[in-house]
Amino acid sequence: MSGALGGAGVGLVAMLLVNPATAEETRMTLVPGGVYASFVKVKPLGRTAPAKPESVAVAPFRLDVTPVTNGEFLAFVDRNPEWRRSQIKSLFVDAHYLRRWVDDLHLADEAARDEPVTNVSWFAGRAYCKAQGKRLPTTAEWEYALLDAGRGQGVVRQVSLEWFSRPNARRPGPVGQGQANGFGLRDMVGLLWEWTLDFEASAMSAESQDPNGKDNAAFCGGAAAGVTDATDYPAFMRFSLRASLKAGDTADNLGFRCAQDP
Repeated sequence: MSGALGGAGVGLVAMLLVNPATAEETRMTLVPGGVYASFVKVKPLGRTAPAKPESVAVAPFRLDVTPVTNGEFLAFVDRNPEWRRSQIKSLFVDAHYLRRWVDDLHLADEAARDEPVTNVSWFAGRAYCKAQGKRLPTTAEWEYALLDAGRGQGVVRQVSLEWFSRPNARRPGPVGQGQANGFGLRDMVGLLWEWTLDFEASAMSAESQDPNGKDNAAFCGGAAAGVTDATDYPAFMRFSLRASLKAGDTADNLGFRCAQDP
């Protein structure tokens, strides 16, 4: 879901001089595989044992360094008119799709090009990534990337809490302003929420474990009993938001970045 360069001018010139494939590789970073304990506890089949954290194995993958920008999404809708605001089918988006744009092919101003695209649905994010030969990251991949091998988690939590305490800005700032984490990723928290490929996984797993949809892993009522660390408020908020979303939803502070198998 989301919060992110000395020599930036030189770097930009260098990217413009290389072929598109190399430039695209520069935009992504390789996240090595590993294992982490999931935030949501898992009940064993039969419910005879207490819920426990699940060890999630994550294979190596590549992830966009920053969220997708308005400028990048504009290029996508220019090539794919079916995803323009005036032509998109209501099945795939709500009424607020790309609402910050002036119209189908015009942004609010030039500065908006470097701001993350928001008010995009899961369907739109998935289509964009597919057009780039990529995909949305899974929830496990996104959370693993944020965990950053345990580095700087106190800062991640603090930045998240400070972000939660502020009212939504009229517009998000440009991407890539904050410090990169150990994997080289920016804006993972503090700028916007981000779609994941299986964003509804927590809600679905809860419903599959309890036919009444009232399992403790669901994020209402007994929510704290279904998570690994009830004091990790930022993680609780991320999983709660994901569980509340539908694929056609959009929001002023909801965007995405793309992943790719190595």
